[in-house]
Amino acid sequence: MNQHLAKIRNIKKIDYNTPLLVPSFSSKGFPHVKDLHNYLKEKLTEVSLISAYDLHYEYFELDQIYESDILIIDSGGYERNQEHDISDIYNSLYLAKEWNKSLYENQVKMLQPITDIILVNFDYQEVYPLKVQVQNAKEHFEKFPVFASDFLCKPSSKNDIFIDIDNVIQCIDLFSHFDVIGFTEKELGNSIFERARSIYRVRQALTSAGLDSPIHIFGCIDPLSIALYYLCGADIFDGLSWLRFSFNGGTPTYFNHYALNYGLSDRPDNEVKILGYVENLEILAQLKSRLITFSQSSDWEDLYLSPREVQEIKLILTRIMKSFE
Repeated sequence: MNQHLAKIRNIKKIDYNTPLLVPSFSSKGFPHVKDLHNYLKEKLTEVSLISAYDLHYEYFELDQIYESDILIIDSGGYERNQEHDISDIYNSLYLAKEWNKSLYENQVKMLQPITDIILVNFDYQEVYPLKVQVQNAKEHFEKFPVFASDFLCKPSSKNDIFIDIDNVIQCIDLFSHFDVIGFTEKELGNSIFERARSIYRVRQALTSAGLDSPIHIFGCIDPLSIALYYLCGADIFDGLSWLRFSFNGGTPTYFNHYALNYGLSDRPDNEVKILGYVENLEILAQLKSRLITFSQSSDWEDLYLSPREVQEIKLILTRIMKSFE
């Protein structure tokens, strides 16, 4: 048996294969996100993610969002909440505007199936047991049957900040209702190892239940983390760190460092960032290709990681597998 769980999987509703590495856009932390999207939309050929919240508050032009083959419409919970994702470097005060299920559904009704759309269910501020979350999501997706469904699983107790993976595994058959199963990275555990182990356990449970649904990790677009989580059985990754750092060289770095390292010190900051964003998109496309090749070959050299990175990922996978013995 392979030590890893990397595999090409299919989003059945739209008949599209994974992995998907999704550049996300958000007004949270990026108040000029409309300009960013307009600059970069021609480069977003395969997939992109924006939120219904940002569409409602006109951070995007509705007729300009269908540039990619696949468009993921997020629920707006990230923009509504005070919390920040793992890659956020400021954690500054953020004041959200009104956002509720009614505003969300009214915005979704305005979407046109011009391209393939994957819809994320509404992310309630209230905490619900997992079975109630599933039922709420089913009722929501039934209103929009033309779109693929991406069920965002949340903690099921107000005392928990992490997903109860044991509970997820016990209820795994319920996930058969959805095209994609999603988790936010930060809610899968308090360390990289725990998050990787959570993904591995969910994938094993899905496989045991005869389900091959892709797993979507929200808030993760770091190349090395993607490689690890992909080997643990995740398939779709999105995040904002591609707008915060340069991925050139394999390690995310500040754009000042990027400018100095690549002879761009005379270029205006905004120009440096745009150059970095375009390069990040190319790096993500290359990573996707490498993940696909590896899933077919299981040859670690196909990932183009450093010996130290390979050693660490193998160590994590070994520890995870031992915990199943």
